[in-house]
Amino acid sequence: MKTSPKTKGERPRNVRAMRALNIENYAPGERTDFYVPVFENAIGIPNKIPFVVARGVFQGPVLGINAAVHGNELNGIRIIQNVLEDLDLDSMKGSLICVPVVNVPAFNTGQRRFIDGTDLNHVFPGKEGGTPAEQYARAFATTYLPACDYLIDIHTASEGRTNTMYVRTDLLSETTSQMATWFNPQIILHSKSGDGTLRNSARKRGIPAVTIEAGNPSVFQGKMVYEGELGIRNVMIKLGMIEGKPHISRQPIICKSSIWLRTVGGGILKTHFRLYDKVKRSQLLAETIDPFGNLLQKYKAPHEGVVIGMAANPVAIPGTRFCHLGTIGYPKPKSVPHLKSESSALTKSSKEG
Repeated sequence: MKTSPKTKGERPRNVRAMRALNIENYAPGERTDFYVPVFENAIGIPNKIPFVVARGVFQGPVLGINAAVHGNELNGIRIIQNVLEDLDLDSMKGSLICVPVVNVPAFNTGQRRFIDGTDLNHVFPGKEGGTPAEQYARAFATTYLPACDYLIDIHTASEGRTNTMYVRTDLLSETTSQMATWFNPQIILHSKSGDGTLRNSARKRGIPAVTIEAGNPSVFQGKMVYEGELGIRNVMIKLGMIEGKPHISRQPIICKSSIWLRTVGGGILKTHFRLYDKVKRSQLLAETIDPFGNLLQKYKAPHEGVVIGMAANPVAIPGTRFCHLGTIGYPKPKSVPHLKSESSALTKSSKEG
């Protein structure tokens, strides 16, 4: 009679029957680190996502903070680690739910996209019985989002590009507009996020959410990590979770929209701008040259704006993104009461400048 070999340990089942985290299951004043199985590899072994629940002694809001929805976005991991190191749970009101690495399969392979080639931040909230990325997104969102009262989703630029420290948010929402300002970024970009992003999934659940774009991919950047940590602490102070004085060191530039400028031919890029530069209409932004140094194309700014991001790789083919240009201003201030005074202040500041 044949017998099956015994396996050490208990295998987590069923990864398809996910349940939302419940803060009440975690002791006040304690930090709990754990893994949640949300997917399976080709031999049936669960892929596990790392979670941290840090619950304060006192009642308060639940703030979700996650990083690495794209597998090569590393700055957010270190930001989360630093925030958790400095917490005093004995005096904190509310809880943090932190996910240092969301896209574990992509992180393990050092790539941006999910292992089926899909951008994971285009398929939330996922789909039961859908593509691999959709099923992974559904399992994660089902576990994570229902427990959150607020959400901070940390990203970086994609490969071959660099970013300022900027926040994407819906400025027509008073709460998310405030969260973005509290973060103390260089730039705030208005974006309702009506697509398959994690932030949009949170918005549809009534969870105020912001996306942080913190620097460059595939590296840890000390300054970006430090500013990101301070920004999250600012948000926690303003939400009443921790005591302290917010660190506000600048007035962010507000952008009502943005576009990526692209090349129309191939060549080697020579850019004439830097991150965070303000540019004028028709200002020369870039040129492309051939291997002999001969000029191929000139690219000028289509309108005034501020440089949010730019290409790091100078090798261009037709359609290469080279400048992420923001249009400065507030969206529809007349129809949004909480933006009226801010828009007036911006106009006054522009005239004085």
